[in-house]
Formats: sequence, structure tokens, C-alpha cells
Amino acid sequence: MLRTTLIALLFLISTHSFAQFIVKGKVTDSETGDPIPFASVILKGTTTGISTDFEGYYQIEARSLTDSISAAYLGYISASKLLQNVAEQTVNFQLKPSDFEMEAFVFEAGENPAFEIIRRAVDRKKDFDKRSLSAYETKNYTKIEIDIDHVSEEFTQRKTVQKVTAVLDSIQQLTNDEGEKILPVFFSETLSKFYYRNNPELKKEIVEKSKITGVGITDGSTTSQITGSAFQEYNFYKNWLNIVEKEFVSPIADGWKNFYDYDLMDSVLVGKDSCYILQVYPLREQDLAFSGTIWINKETYALKQVDLSIPKEVNLNFIERIKIQQELVPTSAGPLIPSKSRVQIKIGQVTPKTAGFLAKFYTSADSIRVGEPKPTSFFNQAVTLKEDYNIADEEFWAANRQDPLSQEELAVLQMVDTLKRIPIVRFFSEGLKFFGTGYLNVGKADIGPWPGFFNYNNIEGVRLGMGGRTSLKFSNKWEIKAYGAYGFKDEKFKYSTQVTRILDRFHWTTLSLSAQKEIDQVGLEIAELQDNSIFLAASRFGTLRRPFFNTNQKLEFQREFFKGFLFFSNFKLSQFDPLFDFYYLEKGTGEYRSDFETTEAKVGLRYGRDEIIIINDNERSSFGPSKWPILQATYAKGFQWLGGDINYSKLTFYLYQRLNMGMLGVSRYELDAGKIFGEVPYPILKNHLGNETLFYTSAAFNTMNFNEFASDQYASLRYRHFFEGFLLNKIPLVKKLKWRAVANANVLFGSVSQKNVANSPTVDPYGNPLETFGRLDPKTPYVELGYGIENIFKFFRIDFFHRITYLDHTDAKPFAVKISGQIIL
Repeated sequence: MLRTTLIALLFLISTHSFAQFIVKGKVTDSETGDPIPFASVILKGTTTGISTDFEGYYQIEARSLTDSISAAYLGYISASKLLQNVAEQTVNFQLKPSDFEMEAFVFEAGENPAFEIIRRAVDRKKDFDKRSLSAYETKNYTKIEIDIDHVSEEFTQRKTVQKVTAVLDSIQQLTNDEGEKILPVFFSETLSKFYYRNNPELKKEIVEKSKITGVGITDGSTTSQITGSAFQEYNFYKNWLNIVEKEFVSPIADGWKNFYDYDLMDSVLVGKDSCYILQVYPLREQDLAFSGTIWINKETYALKQVDLSIPKEVNLNFIERIKIQQELVPTSAGPLIPSKSRVQIKIGQVTPKTAGFLAKFYTSADSIRVGEPKPTSFFNQAVTLKEDYNIADEEFWAANRQDPLSQEELAVLQMVDTLKRIPIVRFFSEGLKFFGTGYLNVGKADIGPWPGFFNYNNIEGVRLGMGGRTSLKFSNKWEIKAYGAYGFKDEKFKYSTQVTRILDRFHWTTLSLSAQKEIDQVGLEIAELQDNSIFLAASRFGTLRRPFFNTNQKLEFQREFFKGFLFFSNFKLSQFDPLFDFYYLEKGTGEYRSDFETTEAKVGLRYGRDEIIIINDNERSSFGPSKWPILQATYAKGFQWLGGDINYSKLTFYLYQRLNMGMLGVSRYELDAGKIFGEVPYPILKNHLGNETLFYTSAAFNTMNFNEFASDQYASLRYRHFFEGFLLNKIPLVKKLKWRAVANANVLFGSVSQKNVANSPTVDPYGNPLETFGRLDPKTPYVELGYGIENIFKFFRIDFFHRITYLDHTDAKPFAVKISGQIIL
């Protein structure tokens, strides 16, 4: 016992003698205030030093002190500070970012030693990729902050801005190290459980608690679903990472040598693991690739840490910097899980008279468990909210945060709460939301959509309209929509109403009843173009093509049986009343008729294996698929014995997929096929969508005229490819413009049976010629090829289309130029 006590006493004495001085502190980014992990802090003139942890903290224990201490990290200007001759002191560093420029590489004879390290890391990817686990779950804490920065002098001099700053002068102001004011506008915290299973690959996040404060944020349920960890996942063991809708190649991708060069900088002890430090450089400065530092375990060749940035030279718009820092820990089964991730996205000023934005995302994971996969039914909805997700006081958050809020973050919360109460801020934020969504919230209802408030065309003249819908505040089980419009030329009232009962929000199940009386156009029906709002609006101004009054009543039902698998059906009564010279020959009697009624029942199936769906208030919203295609099949039957005038059947098939082509860019294709059985008037046929407007749309054949072709059996392929910067980045002068090449190929096979041709007379009962429809030769497809440039002045796109076949048609356009506007990164 005495021996043990003496050994302990000697150990304490020796430890104290080896650590007479303690220097500790934090290293942060001077512009953003965020911690800089993995920075080197060293006593000047010695080899005594340490790296900062993920939160930027360090602590050095030394027997003696020098006169100063320095902090350094790649991409930042090194800094030094004087030390005091005291036993314990705190020294914080605020490092300024530097404009990093890649230096020329000079290697001696032989292979770059970093290549062998990368080669072994790539060979062992399957051992450490978390996707190789059959299932895992984590408890996650996520926080997001969005600030306005780079506030220009012209911006601050605006009267509306001065009204805001006058109020904010009464509270603590946040500034960066250069004295520029930072204006926080959003802050969120989320506690959630994240679940993953393989074969099939499925993910689910249950948001347990969420606290959101932000300017213009009134919808907590929708926002809470997208501020969790499910949308903040970055796995560098994938070959390609999707960031801001762009595909970036990982530094340890299978084809790493085509994109990167490396420097072996040093080896260092990270925790208990000895690691190689490798500097990463993109081979071409405008490629969608990273630069920065990665740490690779010397024994296992697993990733230990990453600190990577996307350089400003990359072909992105508005974004000045994207920075990703990540710390990985092994699971009990071996594969790695990110324990902490930090992402910064800095958006520059669009014009010199505006401001920039800075978005910060932080996620930490603990309670990592590897176990048996949950049943597939558990993953039916990608993100769900617990009933009391938004009910928690500050004591709860203080006890359950995995990381406490800093003083800067507490100041952010205070400022955002103050900002959102300022009347002028509320006015502009609500106005921006109204413009973006089309609806303005008023109590328990939303007024809109604003594009339908005014219209002008040759049938209605000036048309004024107004509509609305109930919101989640009204009910989470019932949704009511209504819209009315009046044309001052035709002096007729149009309307649409719909009542929806939400029967099950988990297995999304709804029952709807609707009624409508509206002017529509053959081949340009509103129901088919709702997702192309600009094209729809352009096609309904001016001269309407083959207009008709569409009066219908419809009963709809849909249910999602399991994740991605949706069943839908409807029963519809419709009446077609033409507002143009139209006749068809009635089957059996051979008499001329101009109007008809249909009674139609439809059933359909839709499957998107990895499609991400969230419940946006009382509607489903899709974030699209990431890898697998979306398939849809429908069957419709028209009944004459239930009050309709025509018997027919329709069978359709649709497939959509997004393809990552690696360094070549991204492709999207749509396959559409169908067949109509029975003798029908041509408005019931598939009237293929042409485009006589100046605007480009991916939904149409852009050199085809409106109503030029119709089919009762058809198959089409619309293929679009986005080269990103692949081609134009290699042209010295053009690459500075950051233009991006695009390509299109549209192919259509179709035909019309002779019985449906006979149903469409070429003259009316009085012998006057009638407009009918064009027919495709089943052996000759309609083909158009296109190419173009997007990202012109960061907003505009121009496409050039060549019509390859059917050039002998009247008014055929062998060449067309289409323009469009888009906000892309």
C-alpha cells in the first residue's frame, strides 16, 4: 500500500515538473467566426505543439515557455501572439483566409509517394464505407445558421435597410475580424434519430425536437423536415458527392488519378491513430473537385479526418467558397461513421449594390448503433416529425445539445428574434415568399396563385381571377381549394373547386372531390402543364390554339402502400365544348358532332425506389430520385353506358431517370409510351406537345408546331445532357465566362389507326375545310437535335434546335432558337 502511494506521489510530482506551463485557447476563422479544426499551434522556436480539435480548441503543456506562440493552417494567413510568463493563460487566434494558389509540382524520378497511400485507401474503401453495413442508427444534433454578410455601402444607404439597422443598434452587433457587420437571418437546432438499412438502401430520419427562428419563417413543420441531418450527409467513400445539386468527385474516388494530384505533407498522431497528412489538389482548377487536406490512418488506410474546400475557380455561380470538415469514427463492425461534420457555403454579392450570404451547417452524431435492419415499411416516409417536436424549453436544449452554443451563437439568436419583429423586414420577407410560392398567407388560408390574377387572350380579352386554399392552421385532415375568373370579352365565369380529405399521413392516403369549368386548349391542357408554369402562362396569353370549354367533375383516391410505391385512381365526368371549328363523325350514325361527353375511370401505379418525399403542409413534395428511375403506368377506360358518348381505353407508361456521367456531366432522360384503343375524336388522342413560343421547355418538341401531330400509339424519348464545365472549361478565354454546354435529343415514334383518321372529317357539314391533325409515319420517327449554352451572365440559357425529319410539312421549322432564364449554381 505504501509502495503504491509513493509511486502515485512520484508520478504527480514528475507530471507537474513536466507541465509547469499551460497555454490553451481556440482558433477560429476571422470572417465567419467558425472554429478551425486540425490547425497547428506551436511554441515558436520549439517543436512543442499540437493540433486543434474539431471545435478549434487546443491545450499545450510545457516545462518552459518561449516569448510567443503561433497558429497556422493551409488556406489561412499564419498568426503569432506574445506569451506571458504565467502558469496558465488563454490565447485565441482569429486567422484570416488567404487566396490559396496551387503551386507547380516538381517530382524527382519515381512515383509520387502519396499515390501509393491513395491507392491503398481506395483498395480498402469497401471495408470502411458505411454503406457496407446492413443497418445502423445514430442520434444526431444539427444546427444551421444563415447570415447576410459583405454588406455593401450602397446597400446600407437604402432607406429600408437604414430602418432595420436603426433598430439593431440597440442590441449586440456581430462583426467579423475586419469590422464588417454580419446580419443573421436564420438559426435552427434539431435533435433527431437517423436510420439506415441496406438491400434495399433506405434512410429515415425522425425529428424528435426542433427549434427554428428566422426572418419570414412561418411554417415550422416543413422547415423542420429539411433542417435535420438527412439533408446534411456527405460520404467521401462515394465516388461522387452531390452538393448544391452538383456532382463533386471524391479525393478517394476510383478514378482519382484523372482528377487529383497529392502531396504527402507529414505524419501526425490524431487521437490514438498515427495518420498520413495529404494535401489534395484538383488537376484542373474549374473541375468540380476539392482542394485541402485529408488524414489517412497509417495502419488501416481509413479516412480519419477531412478538411476540404471547393475553390472559387470552380465553375459555380455566386458561390465563393464551400468548405467541408469532417471527423470519422469506426463502428463496432468496422465501417466509419462521421461523428462531426461542418459545412460552410459562402455566397457572394450578385451585384455590387447587394449583399452576400453565409450558410453554416453543423451535425454531430453519437449513440451509434449497428444492428438488425428495420423492416422496409418503417422507411415509408423519409422524414417524420414527432407530435411534440416543437415543444421544448431552453432547459431541455441546454441538457440535450451535444455541443453548447457559443457566445456568438447566442447573440445570433437574439438578433434574429429582433429582426423578424421589425415591420419593414416582415413586409419584404412575406412579399418574397408570395412571389416564390405564388400564395400569400392570411390567417388560416392562402391567397393565390398570383400568376392567375391577370391574363389576356383573344377569347376572353382581359381576364381577372382570384383563388385560395386552406392552410395547415385550418386543418391537417381537410384541404379546400377554390379559384374563380371572369373574361370581359366572352363575359363568362370560370371556376375550379376541390375538397380533399387526408385519411392517413403516414401511408399518404387522400380522397378528393373536384369540379371545374375552364377554357383549355387541345394539346396544351392545364392539367398536363402544371409543372411548367412559365410555358403554361406563355401559351395562355395572346391567341389560344384550338380552345374549348372543359367542364368536369372528378373523384380521386391515392395511397402510398410502401416507400416509393403509390397507387392512384380517379373517376371523371367531362364535357368538351369547342370554341373553334371542330367536328367528328359519330360512330354508328356517321353524323357530324362538335361536342361530346366522356365518363372515364383511371388507375395507376408510380414507383420511385429512392425518391425523397416530404409532407409539405397538406401536400406531398418530391425532391426527386438520386439514382434509381421513377416509373409510372396508368390505365384509363371510357364508358359509354355510364353517360359518356365514347368507348375507349388508354394505356400509358412513363420512366424518368437522372444519370451521373462522372467527368462528362449529368444526363436526364424521359421515356413516354402509350396506346389508345377504340374509335375516338382527335382531342382524345395523344396530341404531342409542340412549342411555338420563344421559350425553351423540356416537356415539348421544340421545333414542332402546336397540334402538328397526334397519335393513338406512340413512344418518345427526350434526352438532355448537361456537360457542366467539361468542354468549355478547356477553352482559355471561354472558361472565364463559366459558360456550360448542353445537348438535347428528342425522338418520337407514332401512328394513327385508319378508323380514327376516318373519324376526323376534313370538311364541315357545309363543305368548309376543317383543321385536323398531322400523322406520323410509323416507320419514320420525328427527330430533333439541339445544343446550347447555359449560364450566360449566370442567368440565361440559349438553345439551338435542328429538325431532322418531316421537313416537308407546311410551316415546318427546320431550325429554332429558344431562350430561358434560370437561377443555377
